[in-house]
Amino acid sequence: MATANENGATAKRVNYRKRKRMLFFAALVAFPIIQFSICYIYVNFNSFLLAFRHYEFAKQGIGFEVSWVGFDNFKEAISLISERTYMFKNSFLNFFWTVLIGLTLALTFSYYIYKKYVLSDLFRLVLFMPKILSGVVFCLLFKYLANDVYVYVMQKVFNVEEVMGLLDNPATKLGAVLFFNVWVGFGVNVLMFTGSMSGIDESVVESAHLDGVNTIQEFFYITFPLIWPTFTSFFTINVAGFFTDQMGLHTLFGTGANDISTFGYYLYINTAAGELVASDTTPAFTVLSAMGLMATAIMLPLVLTLRKTLRKYGPSTD
Repeated sequence: MATANENGATAKRVNYRKRKRMLFFAALVAFPIIQFSICYIYVNFNSFLLAFRHYEFAKQGIGFEVSWVGFDNFKEAISLISERTYMFKNSFLNFFWTVLIGLTLALTFSYYIYKKYVLSDLFRLVLFMPKILSGVVFCLLFKYLANDVYVYVMQKVFNVEEVMGLLDNPATKLGAVLFFNVWVGFGVNVLMFTGSMSGIDESVVESAHLDGVNTIQEFFYITFPLIWPTFTSFFTINVAGFFTDQMGLHTLFGTGANDISTFGYYLYINTAAGELVASDTTPAFTVLSAMGLMATAIMLPLVLTLRKTLRKYGPSTD
């Protein structure tokens, strides 16, 4: 039989190992927790406070004088937005094409690839190309194709003497940007949809074919209902990004998008160049924070309601 000393030594060894494991676990998760606390919790909490503050340069010395201004920043934000209502039109067009049209086409091509029809592997490569290349590289490549290559083809092949690039022509640049965003969004959409479709039990499909179901009926009555959770997630995420999606305008146009700006692009360029004190051309961080809170107040209940509705009234897998 083990003595009391042996039992005590064994217990100490066990406790020592547990402490080492706990220290290792603490060291492993410490950095992610600190990063999350600073970059997410603190940043968002500070953004909330900024919306109710006003900063002025200190009259003496360096730094700023801080004062609480209530809802004055929100009033200024509403005034700035009312002068740029075209941003909402562009944001809606981007949402319509990249979400409603883009997701519909992504579902169609994903189903085509899932069924392994002719040239399905080629379609997979072409549609996923925007995600294989760097986003900046792909933007620059598209810009080169839409401007220089397009002009060269029109002049040399179609003998058009005076022609502007698609991104330089005011009549076509918005359409070119919308096409670019639909193409860019195909990669992840097709990958996720084909992944969900590949998880469908083959016995279900075979049973449906024995009952006389054709390809179109298979998509609407079997495939689409079974991937509905994936579709719901993508649709909800895109709705939530209505006020933040900047359509890649900064990479394509820098700060010169002007009349095709979206709400997300306006926040992006002004936040990148913003200051605590407003200038003649750039609103202060405080006003931008107020805009962000207003957008959150609109989108949060909308997204939660939409998510609940889609889950409740979506197609049944029964």
